[in-house]
Amino acid sequence: MDKKEYDKAYYKNNCEKKLKRERERYYKNREKVLEERKQYRLDNMKKFKEKDVQYYENNREKILEQKKEYREKNKDKIKEFRLAYKTHLSAYYKNKYYSDNLYRLSHCVRSLIRGSLKCNGYSKSSKTQDILGCSFEEFKTYLESKFESWMNWSNYGNWNGHPKEINIAWDIDHIIPMTIAKTEEDVLQLNHYTNLQPLCSYTNRHIKAGNISVINN
Repeated sequence: MDKKEYDKAYYKNNCEKKLKRERERYYKNREKVLEERKQYRLDNMKKFKEKDVQYYENNREKILEQKKEYREKNKDKIKEFRLAYKTHLSAYYKNKYYSDNLYRLSHCVRSLIRGSLKCNGYSKSSKTQDILGCSFEEFKTYLESKFESWMNWSNYGNWNGHPKEINIAWDIDHIIPMTIAKTEEDVLQLNHYTNLQPLCSYTNRHIKAGNISVINN
């Protein structure tokens, strides 16, 4: 065996031994090893990012061409992945909507304010929390301070058209109605948290809206 073959065999043999030792260490100290790796990534994040950026800049054309070729060769695979990912995200956010009260509230408040602006012919150009005048966490606490005894986050928005039934579910209601708004500034002011309150859904959607015919049916 010449030196080249010897070195190759020595490297292979010792490489396998090294990998074996590392595997044994990992299984014996899994939590510690994972924590060390995590800390190493955090400590060197900037260096890794700079290295990745530099590599991309030096190989931009090659990387773009490789991505293009991959897309061309794997159209069906990419399509399937996107559909599966979309389905997964949809299920994830649906579950989050019904299990995370703060997420659900922030989603509904965004829709409420966007809808108020749109109905009055304006587009939403400011952040929801700037219009609201407080954070979503603060607004959640504010609403809870105004809850009636029957109100909770489980019956928020769960009206489902119960006829002539009060105190079944509640909505976020504008104390001073949006119908009086004449300007964009009026719309913004009426969406400030101090003009919002939790209100019985039936009262909000029928009695307050003036739909007397529903009550008499």
